[in-house]
Amino acid sequence: MKRPGKAIRVLLFTLFITLSTTLAAQSKFYGSRLDQILTKKEITVGVNRVYEPFYIQDPVEGYPGFDVELAKLYADYLGVALKIKPLKTFRQFSDEIAAGTIDIALAGMSTDLTRGKTVTFSDPYLLATPAGLVFKKALPPEPEGNIVTTRSFKSLDDLSVVNGISFAVRSNTTNHNYLLKKFGKNKIYSYLSDSVAMDALLKNDVTCYVADSLFILAMLQKQPSLRARYTPLINPVMEDYISAAMPLNDLIFVDNFNFFVKELKRTGVIEGIRTKYFLGKDWVK
Repeated sequence: MKRPGKAIRVLLFTLFITLSTTLAAQSKFYGSRLDQILTKKEITVGVNRVYEPFYIQDPVEGYPGFDVELAKLYADYLGVALKIKPLKTFRQFSDEIAAGTIDIALAGMSTDLTRGKTVTFSDPYLLATPAGLVFKKALPPEPEGNIVTTRSFKSLDDLSVVNGISFAVRSNTTNHNYLLKKFGKNKIYSYLSDSVAMDALLKNDVTCYVADSLFILAMLQKQPSLRARYTPLINPVMEDYISAAMPLNDLIFVDNFNFFVKELKRTGVIEGIRTKYFLGKDWVK
């Protein structure tokens, strides 16, 4: 059998080099974002600029925010520099993750099926639940004398036995959907922001303001006087997962972050940071 001519051998060699170069370029392009982070030795983390204490603008020294501390620990684990980019909406986070302008979003972000179509969520690093602040005078009065009540109000579900409760909540949220299912016969007023919904409670337009439990706990650290007029309802009624948003289907990156979070939970680090921000007020300016 004759060997291929010199011209054919050169052509085959050229095709091999071209194919190898193309595959290498594609591998780099389609490879895990984790490889890119380790190569450039920097990770860019998107945080929620309007959600204290996950991120705190102009913070008290030593209290940059829960997600900023978590991001710093992850960057240290990877051995890379950290760049923080404050954003606001889920659309901004998902678009910038896809574009590569941020690598991961740590933004006090809850998961849902719709969001999961554009990003891959990590395992949860915090758990929350729909919670509320209810006007104390809207609740049944405490019994007098030596009678001991067997009814306490610690969760939103406990309000199902109280007549005339009305709610304020930010629209199109997990909390809003929970109220529609659980209290569909009550008056439910939805607003574009939590601040406006909270104002409705302060103005006595409604008897209960609803948000996630972490938001309620943070509010009580910032405004402890609220406890004088309102009862916090923070016991679980359903699980709300707070997770990192990551590049879609990048399972290598997700698996790496999940291991990191698991170890921080196992060693008590996550719980320590949670206590620092949601059960303490030293971060409040």
